[in-house]
Amino acid sequence: MKAISKNYIHAFMWTGALLLCASLMACSSDSTIWEEDSYEGVPMQFSQAAISNPVSRSSSTNYLTQGFLVSCWKGYNTDKQFITMDKYEVKYQSIPWDNLSKWDYVGSTSEGYYQSQIERYWDISAFPYRFYAITPCPSAADIANFTLSDERLVIPTSVAFAYQTCTNGVLTAGAEPYMPAEVECIDGSNVNDFDLLTGNTIQKDRTMNGATTDYERYVALPFHHFTSKVRFAVYNNYRKETPNNFYLNNVKVRVVSDNFVTGGNGYEANLKISDMLNGTFTETTKAATEEQKILLQTDDSKQGNLNTAIDREHVYFCECPNGMLQIPQHGVRMTVSFDVCGLDYENDFTSPDGSIVYDKATKTIHYIDIPIKDTKTNMEYFHWESNNIYTYVIKITEFYPLSIDFSAELTPWTDVYGNIETNLEK
Repeated sequence: MKAISKNYIHAFMWTGALLLCASLMACSSDSTIWEEDSYEGVPMQFSQAAISNPVSRSSSTNYLTQGFLVSCWKGYNTDKQFITMDKYEVKYQSIPWDNLSKWDYVGSTSEGYYQSQIERYWDISAFPYRFYAITPCPSAADIANFTLSDERLVIPTSVAFAYQTCTNGVLTAGAEPYMPAEVECIDGSNVNDFDLLTGNTIQKDRTMNGATTDYERYVALPFHHFTSKVRFAVYNNYRKETPNNFYLNNVKVRVVSDNFVTGGNGYEANLKISDMLNGTFTETTKAATEEQKILLQTDDSKQGNLNTAIDREHVYFCECPNGMLQIPQHGVRMTVSFDVCGLDYENDFTSPDGSIVYDKATKTIHYIDIPIKDTKTNMEYFHWESNNIYTYVIKITEFYPLSIDFSAELTPWTDVYGNIETNLEK
């Protein structure tokens, strides 16, 4: 039993054995003593949060060390609802001489925290618990500008998100400054926690990446993306004999629809009617020039081998296999241009609409502004939702007359996750 001040001796004697809670049996009432953290039980701890390195930071930067900001309620959406963590800073602490790495949230302003934060204990009578979090944790000076309540998430407009473009495999900086997590713990079991942003039960492994713990109850926070990604792949199943020097270059993908969003400042989500990924950017920036609408381009120094790119498993990803970060939005329409070199036709020719031009001297076919259109759904306006990767696959079956199948493949943005390596024990 932890020591308590004289001011609480009478309260302690009054509650007596009620405060001697074992295992998960933390006290259900929020007495002054409970608020002062004056009994032993099972403390609330964090471990194994899954996260992706944002594209705006170098690969050598460990995003995890920047911690996260979390709010927590017990008895969520019941008459017992009570906030136990109100925008708590959770810091990643690594102490090599103790062989210790852990998440820590207990401390005071004198220790560098935004506010005084006490250790919280599980209350078995007050499930479900609800956790809302964003990572990295904002600086102490900025936390007051963020709202992380049971009703709203507000990221201030001083925070900027930005799209990416790619030229010859080199990405522009882009920006994904924050990512959210939203978890519900429905009972006292570690195996039933629920990721509200994916609808999946959270898988926990006590031995994964050193995230071992002897605690009977801890929280894993899977972080996800406010942004989306797009990428473009090309392959062919040309049935005729092909030359040895048969390649594709000068690829250009550009947006041709209006109001294309390239950036967003601030973010708001109504958590009473939706989740953290289904909010809106407070302010948006739209492409002001046609140059800003070019998502991807290569020149003749980058060649995709069409003798190798012959099926879906061996596509040419146009020098950008991991894709480009984008601002989620609706109604995006795009075209693609590219050159195919090596095919030997008898004469120069130009298609009636001018979109295909063959140059006999260089054995090059120029394809100009071919609309990207899903041939299965007949869709040419595309929607990009947060936390998803969109892969546009261009399949060429005949070069002249041109026969292309376009398909848009949707993948949840999970393949880029890693795991925090933490140990909760000292």
